Amino acid sequence: MFRKSEFTKDYYRTGEVAKMLQVSSMTIIRYDNQGIIRFDRTEKDRRVISKENLLAYFRQKGLLIEDSTRRDIVYARVSTHKQNERGDLDRQVEQVLAYSALKNPVNIEVVKEIGSGLNDNRSGLRKILVSVLDGEISRIFVNYKDRLTRFGFKYIEIVCKAKGTEIVVVSTETKNKSIQEELAEDLCAIIHSFSGKLYGMRKSAKPKIDAAAEALFGGEQQ
Repeated sequence: MFRKSEFTKDYYRTGEVAKMLQVSSMTIIRYDNQGIIRFDRTEKDRRVISKENLLAYFRQKGLLIEDSTRRDIVYARVSTHKQNERGDLDRQVEQVLAYSALKNPVNIEVVKEIGSGLNDNRSGLRKILVSVLDGEISRIFVNYKDRLTRFGFKYIEIVCKAKGTEIVVVSTETKNKSIQEELAEDLCAIIHSFSGKLYGMRKSAKPKIDAAAEALFGGEQQ
């Protein structure tokens, strides 16, 4: 994917276009001969393509990101309502907004969420990822990597990069106390989740066991 703002020259040579598309220069020349990409000729009969024609080609192939339609996201998350009540979430938003203000934000949107970093079904994060896949997000500002997710950050980052979205981590320092608190809460959430699923499995299995026993021994009981 290519951002429209990245095209700063009026004309591009075949080698430059080949590098963008990751093909050989001969392939680009063949595209020109076949009318796939329209090149012009200089006075020395060298192929060049105007910025407008190149943008039109990338747009036709779905490779162009129109910067004017994109926006920046400030994402903040805390694990519990108690943290939200004591103002942790709002302070997090203020810190990230203050940092993003120095980076020329565009159409900035704030997404706040309360939920475990281990929860992969958070509505706010899902909404952001869908917008990333639609090519609508330029940058995602977060205070710490684990605000997005406890595990799997690299996978999210790979998807974002593929769509031209940058994840900007504001702080690399560790808040020992709050991180330890949230990790303990997340571990408790995991245990609670697994115990609930195990109980549900046992509960659903009991009628089947009873039915099987009835089928085997019910006729013998007088």
